[in-house]
Amino acid sequence: MKDKNNNISDELLAAFLDGNVNGDEVQNVLSALNHDNELSEILDLSSRLDAEVDTENRRILPMWALAAANSENLCSFDCETFILQHHDFDIDHWTLLETAKANNWVRDDGTPLHHVGKLLELKGLYVERNYDATINDLETALNECREVIAVVDRNILDNGREDRQPSYHAVYVTGMEDNGDVTYLNLDTLLEDTIEEEEFKKAWNCSGNYMVTASHSANGYNPQPINVEDIDLDANLVELTEAIAENAHDIWARARMDEGWIYGPVRNDSKKQHPDLVPYAQLPDSEKEYDRIMAMNTLRLVRRLGYDIIKDDNIV
Repeated sequence: MKDKNNNISDELLAAFLDGNVNGDEVQNVLSALNHDNELSEILDLSSRLDAEVDTENRRILPMWALAAANSENLCSFDCETFILQHHDFDIDHWTLLETAKANNWVRDDGTPLHHVGKLLELKGLYVERNYDATINDLETALNECREVIAVVDRNILDNGREDRQPSYHAVYVTGMEDNGDVTYLNLDTLLEDTIEEEEFKKAWNCSGNYMVTASHSANGYNPQPINVEDIDLDANLVELTEAIAENAHDIWARARMDEGWIYGPVRNDSKKQHPDLVPYAQLPDSEKEYDRIMAMNTLRLVRRLGYDIIKDDNIV
C-alpha cells in the first residue's frame, strides 16, 4: 500500500487515521515518519483535532471519585460491614475501619470507587468490579446469590433530581421486583427501599454503571474488562504502543529467564523451554499482535479514566 516513490499512500494514511490497520501497516507508517515531514505534519494536525473532539465527547469513568453520601462518608464501608456480618464473619467494627484507613481504602472524605469491595477481599470473598454493567448483569448476580453493591447518585435516589455534581453513594442492592423495580437496603434505617427501574438506571449512570459483586466461590467468574473500543489514540500514542509492546515482551522474557527458562523450539514446561524467548522482532506476528493489543488497550484505558498522555516537545 505504498506508492511508487515509497511514500505512504492516501488509502493507507486514511486507514491509519481511522485505526483500521494491521501491525505491518502500522510499521510502514511509523517508518515513513522518520523521513517524511509532510506526513508528520498531517498526523500531528489530525491528532490535535482528534484530541479536541475526543475531550468533548469522551465518557470518563470516575474510578477515583469518592462514595461519600452519608453523614460520616462511610456508605461503602457500611455496605461491606453489613455483608460481612450477614455472612457471619466475626468482625470488630473499629479494627476493620482502622485497617481500611491504613490502606487508604477509606479516607476522611469517602471511599474511592475502585476500592469498594476491598474489605470483602480482605476477608476472603471473591470480588468482581464491573463498569458499564446492565440491569441484566445486576439481576443475574442477584439470581446467583452474589452480594451486590452499586454506586449511584444519591440526589436522584432520594429526590429524583439530578444536580450538576453527582453525590456518589454506595448502596447494598437486595433484589429486583417482577416489574424491574430495584430494592436496596437503607443502612440508616435497616429497612428496604424501592426505586423504579428507570430512576435507578438514571441514578446508576453517574458511576459508569459501576457494580461490585462478592461471593464465597470463584465459580461463575465472568471477566468483563472496561470497554475502551470507542477510545481513539492519536498518532503519537500509536507509535508509543509499539514501544510498550516490545518492553512488555522484554519484561516477560526477563522474568522467565530469571526463573531458569531458556529458549526451545517447542514449549516444554519440565525442561523450562519456551519458543518465545527471542527478541521481540523475531516473535511470530500473532505474538506481536497480542502484545500490541495489550499495550493499545492499556493506553485506551488510561484515557477512559480521564488521563491524558502528553509528549514533552523538548525531548527529541
